[in-house]
Amino acid sequence: MTATAYPSQVPYDWRTRRTYLDLPFPVSEYEDRLRRIRKVMGARDIDSLLVVGDAGDTGDLVYLSNFIPFGRAAVVVPIEDPPILITDGILHGEPINSHAWMTWIENFRPVQDATAFASTVSHALSETKSKKVGLVGSNNIPVSVWGRLEARSSVQWEDFWFEFASLKSIRSSREISLLSEVGRITAHAMREAVESVEAGKKESEIAAIANKAMMEEGAHDRAFQTIVNSGPKSGLKHSYPTERRIQRGDMVYLDLGAMKFGYQSDMSRSVVVGGANSEQKEVLDVIENAFKSLMKMMKPGVRTSRLIKKAKRLEQESRLRPKYRNRIYLGLIVHHAIATSFFEFPSLGLPDTTLQRNMSFAFEPMAHILDFGTAVIEDCILVTKDGVRSLTPYEIVHW
Repeated sequence: MTATAYPSQVPYDWRTRRTYLDLPFPVSEYEDRLRRIRKVMGARDIDSLLVVGDAGDTGDLVYLSNFIPFGRAAVVVPIEDPPILITDGILHGEPINSHAWMTWIENFRPVQDATAFASTVSHALSETKSKKVGLVGSNNIPVSVWGRLEARSSVQWEDFWFEFASLKSIRSSREISLLSEVGRITAHAMREAVESVEAGKKESEIAAIANKAMMEEGAHDRAFQTIVNSGPKSGLKHSYPTERRIQRGDMVYLDLGAMKFGYQSDMSRSVVVGGANSEQKEVLDVIENAFKSLMKMMKPGVRTSRLIKKAKRLEQESRLRPKYRNRIYLGLIVHHAIATSFFEFPSLGLPDTTLQRNMSFAFEPMAHILDFGTAVIEDCILVTKDGVRSLTPYEIVHW
């Protein structure tokens, strides 16, 4: 199976693709990642690694290949031979116009459908004589594709997600530079959005200001749909900007993030138009106190279970749950990874994790209350030598 097998009108061989190659890092960065991954593969006697993603979950693919697919994609990493990239996300029948130019991986194999995807992955594994294959991204494999893989591949499958995610969680100096740039873009957009919040302005107008600011500062895209939430739906947290006009006294929730080269940011602020009343201030002060208290505890060597224990105590002391019974979600230690993926180490809901230098994550203590509002402070956090610092620095109190 070679690159010439796909019936395109425009060439997409490596010589053509590398003319347009645009990487955030030198190829040596990706080669170093492969060396570290292969070292762990060798310790587990794994012959090849299969990493699967799709347009809705690109993070692991980006980490290995700088490729963002329009459909499914897989990277096969043999223990010794060069990696292979396979995708069925081909627009207009032209691989070169379907992000083929994004990846540094020379062995690029586009296919037309799920059947061909499964057979090409199987063929790649047989080429490398793989008997034991590590698997990352099993949740991204449809049953139809998995059935074909099992039928065509006489290999022993081993889950490799934990090892892969653990390696990814420690950011390189180049990754930190890019995350800092994406964080700067996001913080700039948040400042522009917050300063535009006023009575009479539409939610959609504020979102447009944030989106414009991100793109003008060099973002490739938004990390997710920008949220500007106010009024009756403001306690729902996740919504889309509407034509509703902001009113005095509204608690306005803003959540936005920039994306560049597949690396993402995530940032939230709550703004009260005209200043908070006593009830709004009570809730918002709980969030501010949690944000500051828990940030002071964060440093290398601290386990997330310790942070969770402290957060649970703060939640109980706030007495917000009994006050807003059946209306409130209160989570003062909500956090998730931030880089190419949101949901890996360290993240709430995953196994207890020891913070290590150069880990990055979004920290967002929150209270969203039906028929009241959403109170959140969220920054992207980098673990440093002896503490943490924000990658999205901007004032946290806007009430």
